[in-house]
Amino acid sequence: METPKYIEGIPTEKKKSPERRSLIEHYYDLLWKELQRENGTNGIFNPFLGVTVIIKKGESDKKTINRASADWKSTYAVKHLKQVITFAHGKEDAPIFVEAKTGTQKKNGYKNIAILYHEFVHPEMAYLNFMVKLTIGIKSDGKHVQYCVNKIETQNKKPIVSSDYPT
Repeated sequence: METPKYIEGIPTEKKKSPERRSLIEHYYDLLWKELQRENGTNGIFNPFLGVTVIIKKGESDKKTINRASADWKSTYAVKHLKQVITFAHGKEDAPIFVEAKTGTQKKNGYKNIAILYHEFVHPEMAYLNFMVKLTIGIKSDGKHVQYCVNKIETQNKKPIVSSDYPT
């Protein structure tokens, strides 16, 4: 099945990055307003970590806008950020907590980073089956801040072909 030109209003063409950038900004604005109406806070609970993940204006959106605008699937994940944060979990073969990198992560005051994953699954539309990585910055006061969300490529490992060549 071929990917349509628009999915839920998101342009899928590679060159449509500027349009996706403005959509991501719009999705964050809508999410902040919705969270304020619902519970008066900018947080979404993640049961896997057992913490509320804060969506912080100027911090959560900044890195995500740059990364997620490159691919429509990442933009789609931002549109469904509540779902991503609520259902994101660790992967068996990957560490959940890593040390914050120098640069923006340290500048934002993160001591550690939590990396979780969420898989979108659609039984009828194969192009809506993909995985996203949710990066959460953990500050020294224990606050968890959504730092970035972006689609990741899942690679199927090729089988190892044995050789008679001596090693």
